[in-house]
Amino acid sequence: MKSRKVVLSMKGLQRYIERTNGKQNLTTTVYGFRELKPKGNRCEYNTAIIPHFVVDLDKGRASQMLDIDDSETGNRCTRDTLTLALYLREQNIRHAVWMSGGGFHIWVMLDKTYELPPAGLSNLLFSGRVLINKWIKDMDLVTIDPVVSFRPDRHIRIPNTYNYKRKLWSIPLSIEELEMGWDYITNEARHAKGGMKAIGSKGLEIDVVEGDANYSTNGMSGIFQKFDAEDVSVSAGNVSGIPVLPCLEAACCTKGDNPPHQSRAYLMMYLMDYFRDFARPANTSQKSNREVIIKTHQFIETLEWADYSPKITNEMLVHGASRNYLTPSCPKIYQEGLCIGKCPFFDGKGIKRD
Repeated sequence: MKSRKVVLSMKGLQRYIERTNGKQNLTTTVYGFRELKPKGNRCEYNTAIIPHFVVDLDKGRASQMLDIDDSETGNRCTRDTLTLALYLREQNIRHAVWMSGGGFHIWVMLDKTYELPPAGLSNLLFSGRVLINKWIKDMDLVTIDPVVSFRPDRHIRIPNTYNYKRKLWSIPLSIEELEMGWDYITNEARHAKGGMKAIGSKGLEIDVVEGDANYSTNGMSGIFQKFDAEDVSVSAGNVSGIPVLPCLEAACCTKGDNPPHQSRAYLMMYLMDYFRDFARPANTSQKSNREVIIKTHQFIETLEWADYSPKITNEMLVHGASRNYLTPSCPKIYQEGLCIGKCPFFDGKGIKRD
């Protein structure tokens, strides 16, 4: 996905699909938006309209999380999808399932449409991610990508379009078809099928937990303390040998992705801070700006962003180095809707203490 296209109507979306289906991979953001950025070429992600969410289950995660043969990853992904679909059916939650090529998507309707200011949106997105984490833990759904469902910038496969990489169609599926297994589904996905197979009548309710409005530090004041610790705890890992904040890893460290500018800027700030050994003040670091820029650029290059430009990346890094930008605080990350939970790097800011 080398570029993103803003679509202003359902007719526009349908025309775009008809024109490009089968020629390239077609994905869309999970949500629509109320506003565009000034240039009109990107959405303002903090103006998301949220009447639903989409759960992404990927067989590749079975390889990462479990010690199983590649031949079994599709079966595990199908099993997880079936487990969640059966749960939603039992709860009479309106939902629909379709294949993505390398896994499945489940669309889930909410009990109402949320159109919130940025602070309220951050609370909703975080509360939604906690719900997904709870599902993963309670039902052992290891193939769910916990980030996609409640992130305005993330993309999902458009139903009934062709997966150019997998050479399969993203076909709609019933619970009975899921019960037939991965091999049956992939065989069926060799041919296009229209429509969606939605069942259930109720929208899912989300208990939106809010921060403390009267606290001076905006964002996530006390938010972690309002959930069970297990539901908000996230581990940290390395990317290309560098320890990266889990929120930034999820936001822009997926190879071949096309992340939004804000996520890239925050990653740049963190990497430069890291390569300066987190010197405070930043200009007291023993590392030169040139060394910091080179190392940061080398890391970004490994991410293989779809629209990666060495020239533009270098310009951003030179600008950032000259300003001695520092890693954004946890409340700032939370306000941007990027926080995915309490990680080992949590800086303690934004927590209300008596």
